[in-house]
Amino acid sequence: MTEEALPTIDFQQSISTMFGTPFVSVDWPDVEEMNQQIYDLVAAEEQSDDQGRGIRSNAGGWQSRGNLLMRSDPCIVRLKQMMETTIFELLGALVRKDGSERTFTLLFDSWANVCRNGNYNVVHSHPNAMYSIVYYVSSGEPDESIPYSGMLELLDPREATTFIQVTNTILDARMFITNRPGRMVVFPSWVKHMVHPFVGNGVRISIACNVNVVEEVRTSRPQDFEVAKSSRR
Repeated sequence: MTEEALPTIDFQQSISTMFGTPFVSVDWPDVEEMNQQIYDLVAAEEQSDDQGRGIRSNAGGWQSRGNLLMRSDPCIVRLKQMMETTIFELLGALVRKDGSERTFTLLFDSWANVCRNGNYNVVHSHPNAMYSIVYYVSSGEPDESIPYSGMLELLDPREATTFIQVTNTILDARMFITNRPGRMVVFPSWVKHMVHPFVGNGVRISIACNVNVVEEVRTSRPQDFEVAKSSRR
């Protein structure tokens, strides 16, 4: 066989990913006033908590009770709308299009996280939920000389990614999230994650949320059921 040039192939159209892990990062604009109101609300609740409630995955720091999004404060109502919009947009991108109309209901459980110098969150996941959300209210003043200070790290769920020999690719097994006020991140609740020790001044405040997605099940009419049942005989 004579040596001939290989045909030109657009490999960008031929490469896809399998077993994807959906991830969303949105930087919401014009949230300074809302964030200040949430900051004040969380600070007041922490100040009034004399029983040290809300210890979940945090080592030090403070976490509020759940159901934060049930509050009627305008800043919380606004935040819930932002979270709902983000999850529905994610569902719109993930659901296979088959021409049918599908209806979803979102169920939330949410709480506030307060982190100061030396505080962190151990490696954990969130059971009994579909998606988890983190929204940053305040980043504090992390010491820039300390790597990963107060940063959220998502751990790659694929155990064998340590076998990868080529560095700096989209297959890298560590993802760090910078704490930027107004930033909202969403990831599957089964993804293990942690918050590195916060080293610095000020207060790092975030709102965490677990989301369950319930789809409305459309049942058949009685006559449709009879036809379907008879067809199996």
